Amino acid sequence: MAGDKLILILPVIVFIGFVITFHYRGSVQTYILFILYLLPFMAFKVVKEDWGGFKIVDIISFYSVFFLFKRFTLVSTHRENNFYFLMFLLLVVTTFLGILASEYPGNAIVKVLKIIPIFIFGRFLISECLIDRNFSLKVLNALKFSFVFSLLFLLVQVFVGLGFTWYPTLNPNITDSASEFIRFPGIFYDAQSHGQYLALGSFLFLIFPSEMKRKTIIMNLCIFAIAILALSLTGSRSAFGGFWMGLFVVFILAGKRYVHYIIAFLIVGLVAFNSFFANSPVFSRTGTVSEDLQFRQSIWIDAFQIAKENPYLGIGWGNYQNYIMRHKQDQYLVINDEILYFDQPENGYLKVLVELGFVGFAIFLVFVIKPLINGITLFLKNTADYKIVFLIASLVSWVVAFNTVYSLFDERILIMVVTILALLIAVPEKMDLKYERD
Repeated sequence: MAGDKLILILPVIVFIGFVITFHYRGSVQTYILFILYLLPFMAFKVVKEDWGGFKIVDIISFYSVFFLFKRFTLVSTHRENNFYFLMFLLLVVTTFLGILASEYPGNAIVKVLKIIPIFIFGRFLISECLIDRNFSLKVLNALKFSFVFSLLFLLVQVFVGLGFTWYPTLNPNITDSASEFIRFPGIFYDAQSHGQYLALGSFLFLIFPSEMKRKTIIMNLCIFAIAILALSLTGSRSAFGGFWMGLFVVFILAGKRYVHYIIAFLIVGLVAFNSFFANSPVFSRTGTVSEDLQFRQSIWIDAFQIAKENPYLGIGWGNYQNYIMRHKQDQYLVINDEILYFDQPENGYLKVLVELGFVGFAIFLVFVIKPLINGITLFLKNTADYKIVFLIASLVSWVVAFNTVYSLFDERILIMVVTILALLIAVPEKMDLKYERD
């Protein structure tokens, strides 16, 4: 597939499609659902990196907020919504000051502008879920649709080969001639991001609205099982570990209700392991675990030392690679006789800590942990529908995998994570995911 041409053509087609759809049905829901249904396309770059590297989702968000500005600035009566709005403003200020105080202050405004679109998306999504009780189901259906598309894309890639992609080049780590395996990136540039996406989305297929037919439930369970097989093809141990941790959360919080499903998946899992998983990249790489851990620990130690040297505002958002090239030149890999300096310390949390400092890192943790704790609390108090467990499990899978690789550089992962967080924040008490009859 001519990836270089597709990257130029597809963003134009997507944006034109959005403009037509938006002006025909211009609303907040149109904006949100368009992004989620076409999530696999949202990371296409429409502006050169020298000019900011804005993606198609950024342009769509700025375009939408221009026409929906009154709705965007509407003051919410929901305290949680207002709290996260204030936290975001504080994050923007902290990030901006950190970039200005860094060794690379020239592009501070552009970098801050690139943060705004995801906030636009998240604020609209939370407010819409609070206004329309049934909108959460539409959101889940949109995510499921785009997830199935990504599975079909992967299926073709498995049979046709890695030439079936819309990127001119792929991350060099998808192939390893020494161990003779291929890590399939699917719709992504990188196989590890693909793994996190599959783990995040798989749990959504365990959410069954009250009015869902039995055939549809069986279909969702089949897709969940296929997602596990797809996850093994990414060769991402961190994503696979996150998935199992999410499944463990389901077992702990809602084990009685789903015990028959859990037993069935354990049986299927044992059979699949003996016939397929044992030969997958996830398990064929286990011999290098100790070596990989030692290598990563050396990078983590260096990263934490950098954070201690820049404790308040960090080294500036997006500056890790630039900083390494100047101050820590031993953090590099040689791939195809080319030196590649790290743009992250092989740990998502450490990258945020190093670049934003302890203040920005604390705000980041609030965005992630507070909705997670609130969701668990609501469930344990029996004031939220049991289906919230799968949203919690989905987020937990990413929280675990994020420990080994920073994935939020990809807008599709970022949108998926923010969507799960927004649903946890806006979930109404005693919510039942079904369409209410008028």
